[in-house]
Amino acid sequence: MNPAADIPASVRSELLDLLDEVRSLPDERPDDAHSRITVVEAIETGLEGNASIGALIADPDGRVVLSERNRMFFPRFRSDLHAEMTLLTRYENEHAPKADLRGHTLVTSLEPCEMCTIRIINSGVTSCLYVASDLGKGGITGPNRLAPHWARLAEHQNFAAADCSDRLAEISLAAFEATIGGVIRKLMARRLLEGS
Repeated sequence: MNPAADIPASVRSELLDLLDEVRSLPDERPDDAHSRITVVEAIETGLEGNASIGALIADPDGRVVLSERNRMFFPRFRSDLHAEMTLLTRYENEHAPKADLRGHTLVTSLEPCEMCTIRIINSGVTSCLYVASDLGKGGITGPNRLAPHWARLAEHQNFAAADCSDRLAEISLAAFEATIGGVIRKLMARRLLEGS
């Protein structure tokens, strides 16, 4: 069964309206073009029944190497397929054995969670920019501090908000908030089924 079938009509309509708007916004700030790609990925994956998060990797010249999206529920359930995880796994597979991310930038539509933050640190990507903050809950601005060994590994990496339009950040957060409730319900339903 396609998880997208579980999306309420009101959420689908909201996501489609946000998608139209994000595609029509002009590029005015330095990170708008990359941010827009991640937000489009985010909205499109939300329409598939996943949490609305998208990500990309840009090379040292700013060219987009790869973009990806959250794939936790579609095309099949995989608990590890957050957007950043999917992106890094695909990049590392396609660029093996070296998969060197020095000088590259990872842009994500929403501040990475703690799990994804550690994966980004491990990847060695030089910079990680997020379009919208996860309101103090993410792996960067959230309440938990990195363990000393992770903090040491991250010393030469830059984690920061993207220099993008405020409206892109607002759309990114709105798309995530529109879909995260449905994702939580699906996860809870899986637990209830497993307990039977």
